[in-house]
Order: sequence, then C-alpha cells, then structure tokens
Amino acid sequence: MQSLLAVALGLSFIACTSINSGRYENELGKQTYQTYCMACHGVDGKLKLNGAPDLTFSKMTLEEKIENVTIGGSMMPAFAEVISEEEIKAVAVYLNELKPSE
Repeated sequence: MQSLLAVALGLSFIACTSINSGRYENELGKQTYQTYCMACHGVDGKLKLNGAPDLTFSKMTLEEKIENVTIGGSMMPAFAEVISEEEIKAVAVYLNELKPSE
C-alpha cells in the first residue's frame, strides 16, 4: 500500500511540475513575442507589417519555426544573437496560441 501511495505522489509531483513548466514556457514565449515580434506581426499575428506573414495561417512545424526565428527569413532578422535558445523555442511554441481554435 505504501509503495502505491509513493507512486501516486510521484506521479502527482511530475504532473504538477509539467504543468508549471508549460506555464513558464508559455509566459516566456508570450513575453518574447511581445518584445521582439509584435511590432511587425501584431498582437494577434495578423498585422503583416513590412512584409511579415499572417502567423495565424502558418503551416510550419515547431522545428521550422525555431529555425526561422534563429536564422531569420526574407525580411525577418535572425534572432540567434539577440535572444536565448530557450526564448526562441518558447516563442516558437507560443505561435500556436495565435492560431484560431478549430
């Protein structure tokens, strides 16, 4: 019985840690987006200033988004020297928040 309780407590701890980690990454992604991306992409990803695409229709994978933010694209500057890898991944994940709910 004690081992079952220990497993349940361990799983609860892991679940809570994952939830808090996800919240942190989402907040970091949102803050990074607001600081570095919003000027051209807008608060909702639809601004399209300076040739920026509407992010709500992006079909890029997470890896493609990370690469695009890292090395830049057409008119978008590279951010590898500006923000951390953690911020780049967080903002790439956050971009999914801009897509309309299906």
